[in-house]
Amino acid sequence: MHSVQTIHCPNCGSSAERHHLATNQLIRTQCPTCDYLMITCARTGNVVEAYAPGIAMTGVSLSRSVGGAVKPLIAKLERSSLDQRCYQAIKV
Repeated sequence: MHSVQTIHCPNCGSSAERHHLATNQLIRTQCPTCDYLMITCARTGNVVEAYAPGIAMTGVSLSRSVGGAVKPLIAKLERSSLDQRCYQAIKV
């Protein structure tokens, strides 16, 4: 089952869509105005994929903070069977 909600974008405030993808147990929030994207696991709430071009990462070293945080998150996703299904659903 797939349902769609119209919401305000959490990034720019414009009209955006939230898709509840029950078969993959994912929630995808997307905004055509600012190109915001957030995909989360519907069960755990873990972020599977995110993209928000307008949000600046000031004062953050990508190689240390983000790179270091992504590897453990991917490892955790690979270990969890529920998150593994969510991770595999967007990887395809």
